[in-house]
Amino acid sequence: MEFLINILVMRRRNDDGLTIVDGLYEGVVYSYENTADENKKYVGCTPRERTRRDSWRNFKNAYAGEKIKIARNNSTPSDWTYKVEERLYSDDLQELQTMLEVREAYYINLYDSCNNGYNSNFGGTGNTGKKHSEETKRKISKNHRDYQTEETRKKLSDSLLGHDVKESTRLKISSANQGKVRTDEMKRAQSERMRGKEPKVASEAAKEWREKNGGNYWKGKKMSDEAKTNMSTAQRKRATKIKAHYPDGSEKIFETMLDAATELGIGTGSIHNNLRHSSQDFKTATGFWFEKMEEDNNGVTTAAN
Repeated sequence: MEFLINILVMRRRNDDGLTIVDGLYEGVVYSYENTADENKKYVGCTPRERTRRDSWRNFKNAYAGEKIKIARNNSTPSDWTYKVEERLYSDDLQELQTMLEVREAYYINLYDSCNNGYNSNFGGTGNTGKKHSEETKRKISKNHRDYQTEETRKKLSDSLLGHDVKESTRLKISSANQGKVRTDEMKRAQSERMRGKEPKVASEAAKEWREKNGGNYWKGKKMSDEAKTNMSTAQRKRATKIKAHYPDGSEKIFETMLDAATELGIGTGSIHNNLRHSSQDFKTATGFWFEKMEEDNNGVTTAAN
């Protein structure tokens, strides 16, 4: 059995819903991004792309696990963006499925969509721990090299690189941790976890502290109105002003993204996603587009660079 990657010139769909390209079965690894929920993702794979997409479009249909089910029930189809991460090819359907699942697990790890998304496990459809033959590994590697363009490789490489944390973010992290008391056991557990050891120790230590101390610091305590006001003021000072451009051409500046989301009835995730473009060419489903604003030392508000 020979595995080939050819110039794609013939494409058809057979009676089983499988796409055939130049005599090879085609499968896809795909992702759905929820713009209404902090751009969290779900990663999947299938050798029947059109059938799978048709199933997704009907939100009454069951789809994958419980996490994605809940997310779909709490959203609308327009909140989701579909993307094909990779297309893979083989003349053996079972082998194609194996290749798809290997790459599915890769993207689940890349996007951390199990911890911070809608996948139920890190192994995609269940190949965690499964050993693949050297021949299958070779074919996955060859398919991956032949399919991906230099641009795609660069994007994947860039996404895996570390990034500098802004000073404002460092200050927020520092402020959030002030006043917290960590037991010696918690410190030791965190140290062990940072060395790549079993993180379960930290979770057990945290649970023990909560049981001993009756939950978090504020449990059972009443925050004064002054404290609430001070906290709200501090949060607003850290927030970014945004300008909303309405479908009718009018504009309005909001002190925070949450203020805009509340008044306009748009999810903060959708606004955040739109701010990455800040262009009237990229609008929300309801016709709005947004741009970040900044205030100079004289109190003049202008569009941020």
